[in-house]
Amino acid sequence: MTRPRTESVLILGGTLPGLIAANELARQGYRVTLLDHPRWTSNARSPIYLFGCHRRTWALIRTLAPAESPHQAHPLPLEFRLPDGRIVSYRSTSLPGSLHWIAGLVRFRGLSWQDRWQLLSYLERVWEQEAAVPTSLVEQRTAAAWLTAIGQSQASCDAVWDPLVRFLTGNRLAALSAATFAKAVAPPFLSESSAAQLTLLDGSLDDRLIAPLAAALAHSGVTVLPQRDLPHLHFERNAIAQVRLCDGATLHATWYLSALPHRHLLALLPDRLLTRYAYFSQIGELRNRHELTVELRGPRQERAPRLLLLSGTSFERLSVTAAESESSTFRLTLTVDDTSAPQTDEDLFGLARNDLRSIMPAIQAAALHPIAVQRRDQALLALTPGTALLRPIQRSPMHNLLVAGGWTDTGWPDHIESAVVSAHRCIEIITGLVD
Repeated sequence: MTRPRTESVLILGGTLPGLIAANELARQGYRVTLLDHPRWTSNARSPIYLFGCHRRTWALIRTLAPAESPHQAHPLPLEFRLPDGRIVSYRSTSLPGSLHWIAGLVRFRGLSWQDRWQLLSYLERVWEQEAAVPTSLVEQRTAAAWLTAIGQSQASCDAVWDPLVRFLTGNRLAALSAATFAKAVAPPFLSESSAAQLTLLDGSLDDRLIAPLAAALAHSGVTVLPQRDLPHLHFERNAIAQVRLCDGATLHATWYLSALPHRHLLALLPDRLLTRYAYFSQIGELRNRHELTVELRGPRQERAPRLLLLSGTSFERLSVTAAESESSTFRLTLTVDDTSAPQTDEDLFGLARNDLRSIMPAIQAAALHPIAVQRRDQALLALTPGTALLRPIQRSPMHNLLVAGGWTDTGWPDHIESAVVSAHRCIEIITGLVD
């Protein structure tokens, strides 16, 4: 049964959490209006990798994929390319309980026997409650310092742990909070055996999620209002009173939901809110990292699709997917704190060719053809020590304003699962499932 259409929701941003909330709330009978602006739109063309523990995203994928969909899902091993050129895999097992990760660690040759023994000994102490993982919000150690403290060598940090957390969080081991490291690694590797299963989905985030959700808006009865200029939010007391559009029209709603990146949300708020409420001023302290992806076309690889986490190279990971005819697409990705370095597309293509030839020497340089360079500014949240205290909960001090996004406080790093979880938390608040 749907709710009578007496309550309304105005959503800012046609992002993933905004589209999820718009469709679900409209389905439940709310009158939903979605405002979008070209400045709020991102072009997410990178491949989608999901672990089995990303349950909210898997549930969303299943609801959007029709039975006749040409898109497929490809289970993959998590492969590491070590500094000496060896390639090793971490494979999950189907053993029950903690046996699956014990067996996985014992068999994983990316870590030395000494590193494996030290890690298993530490996890045993945690199991026996003689040691604790760093979960405090005030944790000030970096992940690198904590790993050293539990006996992991510098070689293991460089070859395994740093590439892994860059893949999971987009952050460097030396800058990442130890508590965030533990939260990022535990769900896929230290929970049930199916959680560590890594899957590549055909298509990009736009193909698999954004476009189907946007297409469903019309069937859901959502009113979509594209904007040429930014709307103006008018606040009275502790609430949004109305939103004025670029054409002079005003909109009123029971609830207002911001599904914007934090920098775009701050641009809509008056200075008095930023200075009066710690909730909003702390959002201004959040920092982002940027993502660079270089695409090359080359000879078809027998092992495709494939994901390699890299160490000792310019890029952090290599994705290999099959392309048309007898070719493959190679995507090399790098996350950085600053994109101001004067690297032209040609510079990046050169670095990508060098890395790819060092990883796959059989490929001739002449057989690699540049396709594109994707620059995603402010792509991921920087998760340095102390950032957990700054990530906002979904309910703001304005009693009718909610905030959704992968960068909010969800318990996950800033990725797809976090964005989906934040949307559902906002839906639950609006529908009264939680206070």
